Amino acid sequence: MLMLYLSALNNETEKRTFEYYYITYRSHMFYAANSVLHNETDAEDAVHDAFMGIAKHIEILLNADEDKGKYYCIKAARNAALNIARKNSRTETADIESFYSLADESAFEDIINGCEYEEILSVLKSMDSIYRDVLYMHYVMDMPVKKIADVLGRTVSAVKQQLVRGKKILISALPEEVTASYGN
Repeated sequence: MLMLYLSALNNETEKRTFEYYYITYRSHMFYAANSVLHNETDAEDAVHDAFMGIAKHIEILLNADEDKGKYYCIKAARNAALNIARKNSRTETADIESFYSLADESAFEDIINGCEYEEILSVLKSMDSIYRDVLYMHYVMDMPVKKIADVLGRTVSAVKQQLVRGKKILISALPEEVTASYGN
């Protein structure tokens, strides 16, 4: 892998500097990335991304003293790990929202039907009114989204989004044994 990075550099000084930091701080960078991601494969990817960025901006290491260079490498790995974590989080959120979307009413109803009424009521009472009201109107009063939007003075898209978020909040607050069989 080192050869890949070195091929992106222009001269021997850059290559020696990069090689030094790669050999010296790679394990520190892996540790920093793994402490963010808690997944060795993703941490390796983060370290790779960090070294690709370091190779593109090698002048920072050329102009840095030892401590600043070390800090720069570790910070690059941590930032790359945070980027991967954000990407993974967006993917998981998109998967959850698509699973519990308005189009998937049957899965949502299956989950709700598997719960005790008191459990659902307790969660609804604890929810922010922006979601509680929309869920109540849609599922208890059987109002269509357009009518809810008119009554609450909101746009249809806002009500749809509040329904999706409200369902997600409701489901995440229910006991895990009820929702486990309906996950991704």
